[in-house]
Amino acid sequence: MDSFSGFGTATDVDVDVLTDAFRISGTIQTRFSRVTDILNQQAGTHMTITRATISEHADPAATVSASSTLVAVSAILVMSAPALTGGGGSDMRIAKRPVRAQLAIPPLRVTGTVHVTLGGRPSDGVLNMTDRFLAMTDATISSAQFPDLERTATAVAVARDHAQVLLISDDERPDELLADALDERTAEGWLRADQPTDQSGG
Repeated sequence: MDSFSGFGTATDVDVDVLTDAFRISGTIQTRFSRVTDILNQQAGTHMTITRATISEHADPAATVSASSTLVAVSAILVMSAPALTGGGGSDMRIAKRPVRAQLAIPPLRVTGTVHVTLGGRPSDGVLNMTDRFLAMTDATISSAQFPDLERTATAVAVARDHAQVLLISDDERPDELLADALDERTAEGWLRADQPTDQSGG
């Protein structure tokens, strides 16, 4: 449970957590309405997940159930909370714009939309942030090593510091919206350019 008593009553929220070796699904208690806030404002080193189901990527069929488990925040690569759809925070006063991004966080690859400050380079907005976890909306999670991990989510918290490779669109034209600089089809093709393919069409 978090230590912020001024954010209203804590409620139960279902979460899905991915580390480099495990998937942990269950329930947490939180006062926050955004998945990134849950992790970035976490006071302790571990997060308590109740009614947990734990599986190993190497053997997803073998699951363990636990009434309560502790997960190291530093080990979390991606976390989603289906009931919490907020990713960027409408209450923030800083004007932001959406850009497409893909983060390679072995064994995962996370593709989606991030929101960066207007007038700056998208890479600066991603790299110079102080929070450990980056909000990404309309996210797709995939893994060549563990195909069963593939899924989509409205909003996820991504461990930015664990990313080994970052692809960020329209970094050459920071004053343009993504829709003006790069259409969706082209953006999707660019972001998937690192995937093996025999197709020559766009």
